[in-house]
Amino acid sequence: MALPPLLIEPLSEEVARLFTTDDLKRIMLKATGLGLHEEWVPDNLVGRQKAFALLEAVSRQDAEPLVLAEMLARRPHAAEFADLVGRACPEARAALPGTVRQVEEVISGLTEIRARLDEAPVRERLSQSRDRLSMIVDTVDSLDAYKALHECLHQIQIKQFRALNDAARALPTDLRQAAELRVYCNQLRSACVMARNAVDQLPPAPIPRATETLWIDALEAAAAQVQDAIDGADPAGARSALRQIRWIIQNTPPRLNSLIFATASALPLDDLAHALEDVAGADGGEPIRAALRSLRLIIPTIRSEVVEHREWQEADIRITELDQLFERGGSGSDLIEEFAAIWIELKAMVQELVARDPDAAWARRILAYLEDVDDALAREQADASFEATYSAFRGEAQIRFLTVDSRLKGDCSALVRISLPLHRLLAELRP
Repeated sequence: MALPPLLIEPLSEEVARLFTTDDLKRIMLKATGLGLHEEWVPDNLVGRQKAFALLEAVSRQDAEPLVLAEMLARRPHAAEFADLVGRACPEARAALPGTVRQVEEVISGLTEIRARLDEAPVRERLSQSRDRLSMIVDTVDSLDAYKALHECLHQIQIKQFRALNDAARALPTDLRQAAELRVYCNQLRSACVMARNAVDQLPPAPIPRATETLWIDALEAAAAQVQDAIDGADPAGARSALRQIRWIIQNTPPRLNSLIFATASALPLDDLAHALEDVAGADGGEPIRAALRSLRLIIPTIRSEVVEHREWQEADIRITELDQLFERGGSGSDLIEEFAAIWIELKAMVQELVARDPDAAWARRILAYLEDVDDALAREQADASFEATYSAFRGEAQIRFLTVDSRLKGDCSALVRISLPLHRLLAELRP
């Protein structure tokens, strides 16, 4: 529901008073996944003009509940602003339904449309969208598959390779280390089984399936090599296989992440919204209108989650680079110098991510660990205490990334449920 025109002016005055341009950039990225100046308003506007143009833009896109809710969360004690929001957009002050509930509304709307396909206006309007609906189904299925593949590798990636290499070196004599390697080998094999199941979810185009099968085959072969090395007490063979495994899990997740980002960014949910809009305009009824409202909340939510996931993935790549410094066994001033160069980039990335949700408990913890690492780095002592301080930060950052990853995966899993009713609609729309 659009903002009342008479309230946009006073709202814009409050927004201009309460939020800086940097605040608005972070609010729009978190709420919609789109940049303030890239997608919403020209960068030459300032103050109230910028706020007015922004509110008009989010109102046109039906994104005002998400944006105003995020603004309220950042200024909880701004009573006048809260009163205006309550009058202009009551939904922003209520707890917005999660993606799972919104998807249920969309499914109910699609079910209602299917039940009314014998009505000529409904069938005619929907038939015009048949190709777009087919594209939506394929894209949703691809998104779910790539997300599942990424999750398989992310679970393996948490394991530290220095400990695995130590276990490989001790193969001839240390049975406990051999047992740990065997456990890891079984985890790899399980991951390969899950990855093959995910590949089967991709649309039946040969190249995407063959591309993902290549690295799964290589990972499975490396796991078998580790198994053979354990059985044959062959430390060199085990370490060779571990190098191959490390290469796969370092290089494949960024590629999959790019596919997730590209697929989710290209997800034609706007086309589905247009199709629902066409049908709703033909006396569609409340279930279809409710589906349209929910879809307009889902679109920016998924988009913002994808952006946050991508940025945490970039930070995680820097964390992996720092891990490798310690794995190489470096020490002294050389390690400190290399660490500092990577740390400067990583710290800036994490600070920006924290700034979008500064009052959250996880954000405060990560900021504290950032300061601890800065203090340890200033001492210029590459000792066990320094590594332990960094490890505390790394663990907290990776837990946050896993949380972001799991939330996106959960919403993608919810979203993929629209595939079945769309498949059924398409089947009945065939000439």
